[in-house]
Amino acid sequence: MKKTMMIIALFVVLIFTVSSRPDRDIRASRGYEAPELSLFSLADSSVIELSDLKGSYVLVNFWAASDAESRIAAHGYDQLTAVESPVAGTERLRLLQVNLDRSVRLFREIVRRDQLSEAQQFYVSPANGVDVKHKFNLDSGMQSYLIDPSGKVIAVNPTPEAVESLMST
Repeated sequence: MKKTMMIIALFVVLIFTVSSRPDRDIRASRGYEAPELSLFSLADSSVIELSDLKGSYVLVNFWAASDAESRIAAHGYDQLTAVESPVAGTERLRLLQVNLDRSVRLFREIVRRDQLSEAQQFYVSPANGVDVKHKFNLDSGMQSYLIDPSGKVIAVNPTPEAVESLMST
């Protein structure tokens, strides 16, 4: 009888533990719906919501001045929308280059120095950056996410060539 009561008590505790946990922690991962992201454009003072871009492929690239690899990736992704690129001039690919530097001034200077397209650059303040870093798994470094027209992440850190290839399938 004691053994049965112990099992029932353990089962009740397990049920309460599982049911009290909130819904799945929404974080960017291949094969899952991309978390919501709201960005403020310094170029034209508009706000872009990631969910509003469904129907197009979206490449979200997070970068920072202190992360050389992400700066190089930002330049490579910027070339995807250059005039000679196969995906340029189409609404099939939206590029969101998201900067996570400590200041807007540094961000603007790096965009100017690296000759990045200002229309595709977005800045996230350190205060909002904590939430963004959590949602997009940026605790161990910058990442890039290719999101399909339905809003699912289909690639993490794809090369520009891989982006073009995945969009053509």
